[in-house]
Amino acid sequence: MAAGDSCSTPAPTPAVPTTTTLCLWEPDPELMIRRAQGQERARKSEYAAEARKGAFAEQAEESGTSIAIREFEEFFAVELRAARDTMLQVEDVEVADAETPKLLDWWHEQLKELHSAVSGAATFLPTSTREKLVGQIVSHETMLREQRERLAPKKKFGFKNRSKVAKGKPEAAEGAPAPAVPAPAAPAVPAAPAQATRVDTFQAPAGCQGFRDQTGQVLVRAAGEGTASDFALQSLNRCEVRLLSTCTALWIRGLKNCTVFAVPVGGSIYVTECEGCTLYLGSRQLRMHTSTNTDFYIHTSSHPIIEHCQALRFAPYPALPPSLSGAFAAASLKPEHNQWQLVDDFDWLKAAQSPNWAVLPAAERQSPTWFPEAEGGKVEGGVEGDTRTQAAAPVVVN
Repeated sequence: MAAGDSCSTPAPTPAVPTTTTLCLWEPDPELMIRRAQGQERARKSEYAAEARKGAFAEQAEESGTSIAIREFEEFFAVELRAARDTMLQVEDVEVADAETPKLLDWWHEQLKELHSAVSGAATFLPTSTREKLVGQIVSHETMLREQRERLAPKKKFGFKNRSKVAKGKPEAAEGAPAPAVPAPAAPAVPAAPAQATRVDTFQAPAGCQGFRDQTGQVLVRAAGEGTASDFALQSLNRCEVRLLSTCTALWIRGLKNCTVFAVPVGGSIYVTECEGCTLYLGSRQLRMHTSTNTDFYIHTSSHPIIEHCQALRFAPYPALPPSLSGAFAAASLKPEHNQWQLVDDFDWLKAAQSPNWAVLPAAERQSPTWFPEAEGGKVEGGVEGDTRTQAAAPVVVN
């Protein structure tokens, strides 16, 4: 019976066969749960990403001006950086000189053009963007007023002779009504200056010294002449110019197939309507307008700016010989601070390289032909041996 009983009694079945079946797919239940939770988080993240992408696309469709806004902001940044460079030049001035009012006026002109640009873009700029840009301009205007006050001539203090003032006033008769006190006049609002025309902006001041209307000449300005005034080069053709004396500003206009070497200038250099030239220039600020096929060897403390130009090439200013070692100090410039390759093209606001200018290849760079040759055949800057630089006044040498 015991044997029969043991055969007839069935073996006990597992309590949870379902769990056993699931464990065939993943032996570790905790790991299976963590994987399931991770998959759920991934699905939620994908849903959120799709939702954000749809919202951005919908916003772009509604606005329709995102590209225009971005391009305008890039343009504004370039113009504002130019104004900031002018501001830095003004801040470096310790005592006002003949160049200071021009520098302040140019800063004001830059800010005025920024205001005009923002006003012209009001149709597509969001209010918040417009307010931010105007706020940056207003901040510059505040700094401009502060610098004008700092550099303005100090008024002499003196006492007024009150007795003379009193004698000049008739006494009122007894019992007569007191004269009416006029109401204080409203503060005068300065008239907005006329909008400057970009084409005629770079004009030398009246009476400016310079070389003009020459063809096929060697023009030399000796060292030490007229350092406290502007100088101009205008309407020259196939001329070689050597400016060995600094000046407050240099105005260059209408040159064709000329070579110009100028020692560094303490103020600005303005180049307009030049073609086929080679120019060696150093200054705080350099602006080029409507010029073509010209090579520039420059030293500048701020970004060079070009407008309406084509086929310009840039290289660094050549090394100066010991005879001109004080030229940078005379112009209050630092030789090691040169931004020659950071050209801003106001006609090209894209991030890509402007097609209107390029860096002059090192193999094609040349110093002025009249510079003496250094050891090893390398050409460097210098004027030693040129007796014409000692002339007492600007001369024309055939």
